[in-house]
Amino acid sequence: MNRWYPEADLVIRHPKIYTVALTCEEVKQGRRDFPIIEDGGVASKDGRIIAVGKALEMEPLIGQHTQVIDAPGKMLLPGFVESHMHCTWTGNNLRNIDFRPVVSREEVKRLIKEHADRAPDGEWVVGNSWNELVWDDPEPLTLAELDEICPSNPLFCMRTCFHTAMVNSVALACAGITRDTPDPEGGSIGHEPDGGLDGYLFENSAMSLVQRIIAPLSAEQRIESVEAVGAYLNSLGITSAIDANLSFDEMRTYLEAKKQGRLSYRANLMFYLDSAYGDMETHLRRLEEMDCVTGFGDEMLKLNGVKVTLDGIPATYTALMREGYKTRPDYLGCSVWTQEEITRFVCKAQELGWQFGIHAIGDAAEDMALNAFEEADKISPVWDRRHYLIHYQFPRDDQWERMRRLNVGVTVQPTLVSTMGEAPQFYEEQAERIQSPGLMFKNGIICGGGSDSPVVPPDPVMGMYYAITRLDETTGNTLSRGDESKVSPLEALIMWTKNAAFFLHDDDRLGSIEVGNLADFALFPSDFISDDVEAYRTAKVEKTILGGTVVYEA
Repeated sequence: MNRWYPEADLVIRHPKIYTVALTCEEVKQGRRDFPIIEDGGVASKDGRIIAVGKALEMEPLIGQHTQVIDAPGKMLLPGFVESHMHCTWTGNNLRNIDFRPVVSREEVKRLIKEHADRAPDGEWVVGNSWNELVWDDPEPLTLAELDEICPSNPLFCMRTCFHTAMVNSVALACAGITRDTPDPEGGSIGHEPDGGLDGYLFENSAMSLVQRIIAPLSAEQRIESVEAVGAYLNSLGITSAIDANLSFDEMRTYLEAKKQGRLSYRANLMFYLDSAYGDMETHLRRLEEMDCVTGFGDEMLKLNGVKVTLDGIPATYTALMREGYKTRPDYLGCSVWTQEEITRFVCKAQELGWQFGIHAIGDAAEDMALNAFEEADKISPVWDRRHYLIHYQFPRDDQWERMRRLNVGVTVQPTLVSTMGEAPQFYEEQAERIQSPGLMFKNGIICGGGSDSPVVPPDPVMGMYYAITRLDETTGNTLSRGDESKVSPLEALIMWTKNAAFFLHDDDRLGSIEVGNLADFALFPSDFISDDVEAYRTAKVEKTILGGTVVYEA
């Protein structure tokens, strides 16, 4: 039988503490100042914070059963909250070819060939996160090249945006795709000018033609992925995350991982209404059949909301725009769902009690999403539901008032924007304002930090760096008109703590170091926040603490 002791379970002494002790309403109203405690101390008991102050004030709480961490000269932050990523995919992808560091077309070919040569004939070769825009030669690989380097194994390699995949002829044959196969609704199959297949699939409905025949992971392998991504996130100081685009099976995997004690971060699950697996009526029925809605669960595992992908991405000209692209001025992009369909989804979710997140990148898609939220507001007030936009890459001044009135926030991914190399496709004014966290702070919109991992790594510190600098790594230019698109270091910290917790409905117990909150912390060797901004590039977590327990130590 476990015994209860009156002293603290954990005391951290002598760090500099950035408390982020603000409310989201205060952030919206422009407040940025919060207590920063030199030679600080924090104590926790039963997973919650019981004292915050000076190090000396913690001494009466220390007993023989207290774990004491002495941290002079170090910095203590709230545990980071990831407001938009794909944890399950990130964990699964740790098994596959990782093209993220690759900037050479020939290196992509070499990696594929290397994996294909090792694999038995017929076994799938899977890769992730190639991006031709950062290659020395930005020409996509041809189907003939893919067949040459991977002749005997089906190949499926997802682009970094996760909206495009390249496949070889073996994979196309396994899926029964020919030059005469019609495009699925909401997606397209790539063709050469002569009508032959070119080895590219666009959007979920087309990619799923191949994905669904890839041998699924076993139940144990899926749990291993949850465990592996947890260790990865903990190493970055992340203690809570929203996992988007989940199926029923993937949500069940989380429950089993939690039962087995293999879940090391607070997982907030988003059920995905995927156009590849049914039309509007099918998904409306699925919502009706769900017994549990937003908020169901506990402090470690709960339902967050429903997600829909409304448009695509700029790299493939599938983001739905008000005006054409600079490099394709006669084309506005496309949407996966019509205005009527997205409105019906949001209104049904509103009726049933769901929070709703919409992938909307183009400004015309953003307009559609806001139209749907306004219609839902006529059913019942949406303020407390906290519906939100995911990505919101093209902010428009005429949208701010609508968003403030509906309490609609935005989850942004600064690392993605700064490393994707898409800026040349936009007009100058678009590139300067693309997914601007500074504009959102200035206009009273809750802006949460995220990554969209595995598209880019989920490192919050690098996300903060790109939010502060607005550096385009692919060109060396700054994605900003003056400083209006940038955020301050304190605002960047707020993005990955208090603001991100807003989307979990947990900002009253997460995202700040305050008495009564969950005892989630990230301890760093030094204070990079008050240092030169380039210090963000090398800052690494020393310890990550979840509910008063150390879950990562460098």
